[in-house]
Amino acid sequence: MRKPNFFLIAALGLIFTSLPATAQVDVTYTCNATPTGHAEWPATNPLWTFDFVNAPESSGSEGSGLEIRNAYYDGHLVFATAHVPVLNVEYDPGVGCSCYRDWFDQEAGYAADGIQAGSCIALSTPGTVKTTCDTNMAGGEGGDPGSFTGTAFEDFGDELVLTSNQQAGWYRYRMKWHFYADGRVWPEFSFSAASATCTSATHRHHAYWRFDFDLDGSEPDEVREINPTAGTETVFTTEAQRTWGNPADGIFWDVRDTSTGFGYQIVPSVEDRLLAIDDFSKFDAAIAVYDPTEIEDGATNLGQCEINLDSIPTYDGEDPVINNESLTGEDIVFWYRSSANHEGGNPWECDIVGPTLSLLSPVANDPSAPEALPDGYLIERAYPNPFNPSTTVRFKVAEAQNISLTLFDALGRQVADLYNGYVEANRFETVRVDGSELPSGTYTVRMEGEAVQGTTRIVLIK
Repeated sequence: MRKPNFFLIAALGLIFTSLPATAQVDVTYTCNATPTGHAEWPATNPLWTFDFVNAPESSGSEGSGLEIRNAYYDGHLVFATAHVPVLNVEYDPGVGCSCYRDWFDQEAGYAADGIQAGSCIALSTPGTVKTTCDTNMAGGEGGDPGSFTGTAFEDFGDELVLTSNQQAGWYRYRMKWHFYADGRVWPEFSFSAASATCTSATHRHHAYWRFDFDLDGSEPDEVREINPTAGTETVFTTEAQRTWGNPADGIFWDVRDTSTGFGYQIVPSVEDRLLAIDDFSKFDAAIAVYDPTEIEDGATNLGQCEINLDSIPTYDGEDPVINNESLTGEDIVFWYRSSANHEGGNPWECDIVGPTLSLLSPVANDPSAPEALPDGYLIERAYPNPFNPSTTVRFKVAEAQNISLTLFDALGRQVADLYNGYVEANRFETVRVDGSELPSGTYTVRMEGEAVQGTTRIVLIK
């Protein structure tokens, strides 16, 4: 699948403006520029500041979606760049659809209010942004729900959400960045479709995140792989490609600045763990030395669908991205695969994936120590909320224990069991709430464990 050359023609005119002073997020921007703009949230005493690049101007030979650059949390540099420079899909044999390496710099229209001058930025009312993925989940059959193209900002109070909607032929790729007041980041990716060509056959989508961590702006950074089931930790000294193996092991990774202790924990979502690696998808995570020429694997224009970091030279003719270079004392780039299996017979399916990036507080003597949870747990506000027909709730506990999540209606009647299982300490779990068979109304998600209890409210609107 290739885009026609006419898409490369730039839109006319540059618009520079600033969002109203009453906005909770302060954004300045220049449409069609790189970067597109700069955001600070909250507008007063900001916790998060970053530059962003709309998809048409994003880096890489085929774009990399809504790109985040120079992201700071509470004065600490987190990312130099974070984006998705490799995007591909593979169909089952015999269906006549083969595989594709997709472009990621063409925007699709979606619904958003609060559209600003220049029409590439929207300051939207929380909960009103709707993409093809949203309409398909609500029973739609493809189609684009609006004409806005660009980045929409929604301020939920303790969470800032950036949304963009891209297209590659019949595919629709929704990309969201969730920034939380406590330092967490949820890079969300959603796979869906706008027409049924080939998409009704079974296929597998893969989005490869490239997180150029530049923690506190200094080197060296260190990557640890933690296997909580085996009770082991691995510190990487050379470039590597990794898999989480058995999803039940709960493998995750820590990335830290070794001089300050500032860092992030990268925890795969339940959805990400559902699709195991194979010869096409290659890896679940990869750790590489930073090189400005290694934005992608060099295969995009060579007719090769699958990613290949360890044998294809980069575009400048240099060695492959992963070639056993030493990580000692180096700036490190972390690659992460988010994937989904799209079952045949449902061309309008929307699959939502993406890891949780959780802040690791600097601890001088124990860089793997978990962050404190004063109440013994954290249960997030659901997103989206209000919702239709589904939403997600994330939670974690300070001490490992058995946890149940139950859904109650406004009359206190239990209407659904959402989760029952053993939860590791300080690891986020994601629970999806399906409201397709429920009436509109306010519901309560109740979490009960051996040592904790908590609730959060959600609103279903049909």
